[in-house]
Amino acid sequence: MNMTSSTTEQQAGIPQKLGYGVGAIAYALPYQIMASFFLFFVTSILHVPPTVAGAIVAISVFWDAITDPWVGAVSDRTRSARFGRRHQFLLLGGIGTAIGSWFLWSISPEMDMTQKIILLLLAVLFTKTMNTFYGAPYYALGGTISRDYDVRSSLQGWRAAFHVIGMILALVGTQILFFRSTPDFPRGQLNPAAYPKIGLAIAVITVLIAVMAYMMIPKDHGNGSAQKTPGTLKMVKAALANKSFRAILLVIFVIEASFQIMVSLGTHVNTFTYHLTGPQMGVLGLSLLGMSVVSQPFWVFMCRKFEKRTALIVGMVFGLIGFVGMPWAHVGFGWLPVDAPSTLLTLSLFSMVAGIGNGAFMSIPFSMVADSADEGQLLTDHQQEGLYFGLYTFAYKLGISVSVFIGGILLDVIGFVPEAKEQSAETAYQLAIAPTWLLMLATPVILWLVMGYRIDRRRHAETLSRLKAKRGSD
Repeated sequence: MNMTSSTTEQQAGIPQKLGYGVGAIAYALPYQIMASFFLFFVTSILHVPPTVAGAIVAISVFWDAITDPWVGAVSDRTRSARFGRRHQFLLLGGIGTAIGSWFLWSISPEMDMTQKIILLLLAVLFTKTMNTFYGAPYYALGGTISRDYDVRSSLQGWRAAFHVIGMILALVGTQILFFRSTPDFPRGQLNPAAYPKIGLAIAVITVLIAVMAYMMIPKDHGNGSAQKTPGTLKMVKAALANKSFRAILLVIFVIEASFQIMVSLGTHVNTFTYHLTGPQMGVLGLSLLGMSVVSQPFWVFMCRKFEKRTALIVGMVFGLIGFVGMPWAHVGFGWLPVDAPSTLLTLSLFSMVAGIGNGAFMSIPFSMVADSADEGQLLTDHQQEGLYFGLYTFAYKLGISVSVFIGGILLDVIGFVPEAKEQSAETAYQLAIAPTWLLMLATPVILWLVMGYRIDRRRHAETLSRLKAKRGSD
């Protein structure tokens, strides 16, 4: 086995961490805007029936999910003296995502319903495919810059911080800049003219960041076996045989299948239950995402002081207090008022707690996937970070697909009326409360699955030692 020199043998410094971190914005910005506003855009702006809208999103996310392992595996096999294994995909995916986003958010509500549905499906499929061509190789680069157990936690903390900055641009920037109140639309998120402008802003920022990432992130030329890599399906089977990796896949699937219902319906809840304006929703989003960034040093410390699995469980507790406590305190039990001057403040406090928990899941699982990939290389003699991160994002997006589909059905079940400027009191109540039941039911399952992840600092050190011994014997 001929091992070539690469960034995997280096300790990542500030320039490498900064370059990798910045690249997260080009993935997070278009993805988060779609995750947060697409269902609202389709139902409340384009007036597509909720069940049809949920089906469109579910189909697109499922397609997006199944392409992740394939694109990751393709980048694993790619060899280029100029681009390495991943960098050409950063450019292709970034530019393609920009074009798709610009078109998607420009679809007019005046179109015929059948035409709108067809264009929506085509546009969202293209955009998500291009986002995958950027995202899967980008995530894989996070596993090759360094193999150090703690450095990886730090590196993923940087990525998570910039990922959240992209989310802040998506949520807070969108709501403050484009969802401003007007005489015709006091709640600016109901203004159809705002959405084409959002699409253009996404396109410009995504291209600029993708080019920066291409220039700043160290190229990955691989350090695995020179032997021919087996077929994708065979490598998928080998990856899924890795018990710790399988555990983290199941954890993220169940989390997204339950948590993402609250995200996909978040704009509905903020609009029709809490009666927030666009800028107010921006403040709420900033409180959550800001804490997701600020909490990153805390989670790096937790991973060093304890273990990554333990830190993830602590993050789960913070998330539950914030995400479940908010609607129950305001709507379920009525302990805190709705439509009062203090409402935004109390909502923001719960969002800050939720943001601390969200910060854990923004970084820790990615470091765990990279550690799992090292064990996979020990077993197969092939460096497959692209496949491992592709499978991880597959599980992540499959969970989102399930949650968004359930969310669309839930809107119908609770009596949501797409054309209405206001919803009934019962519908407004159920918008906030119904998703929390699924979250609470999923919690014991998630905790049980987390316990199946067995990689710790000692075990990872042994894995690296055995890999080094293999290299020395070849």
